[in-house]
Amino acid sequence: MIERKPYSMLTILLQGCLWIIVSMLVLSPTSLVYAQDPDDEEGEIFWGGDEEEDEEYAEDEEEFLDDEEYYEDEYDEEEADEEYDEEDEEEYDEEDAEEEYDEEDAFEDEETGLADEAESLGWSIDISGSSPRFVNEALMTWNSSVNVRASIEAPLLMEIMGMKFRFGAEFGTYGFKDSMPPQTAELTGMTAMGIMSFPIGPGKIKAGVGVIGKSVGSIFESSYGLRLGALGIRVGVRYAAILTPGADVQENWITAPPTLGWMDGLVAVGVNL
Repeated sequence: MIERKPYSMLTILLQGCLWIIVSMLVLSPTSLVYAQDPDDEEGEIFWGGDEEEDEEYAEDEEEFLDDEEYYEDEYDEEEADEEYDEEDEEEYDEEDAEEEYDEEDAFEDEETGLADEAESLGWSIDISGSSPRFVNEALMTWNSSVNVRASIEAPLLMEIMGMKFRFGAEFGTYGFKDSMPPQTAELTGMTAMGIMSFPIGPGKIKAGVGVIGKSVGSIFESSYGLRLGALGIRVGVRYAAILTPGADVQENWITAPPTLGWMDGLVAVGVNL
């Protein structure tokens, strides 16, 4: 037979306290929360959860700083590109200014060269003699004579599209006689032309418009030769045409021809003063 010993009230209280302590030890959480000292300089308390938020905020801040550095780098690159573009524009402007300056210098040099060349040519006087060799149908039965003319060119040289030319004037004679009997008609008179002369080395080309007798006419002349100092000798051809027949032509033809034309062989002697 088993005997049971009675428990006293003190024993029961001690056992109860022991069970409570054991239960608290068993049921207490494994993670501990640490509080910050309230005596912190800013007087704020940060809990464990806030530390995680601080870490996330720090990471975001680092990312923001990285982005800011990236944007700053891009901005610096853009500024560098702008500065580079400005330098290129300044260089381009300087090149344009140099080109314009060179063009102005070239233009001034060209004008100076033309002036010097015209001054070296001086006043030019040509004396020539010619005789018609080819005529149009209206003058087939007309005889011709030797014609003499003189021209003078001013010491003014101009240039257009690479062609240099001078202005001048020419005066001379012309004459034809009808050889078909019993006709005794004559077409003679003086010529006066305003001319443009194109000097080509020792040669010369002339073109002019003016009056031939009492009619309006034009001339074209091309000659080439050699130059001996201020003196030049040239041979060439010359074409003259009456464009608008005047009274002298109408008197000698029953039906006046619309144009009269002839080609001369010429010899010219020129001198530069």
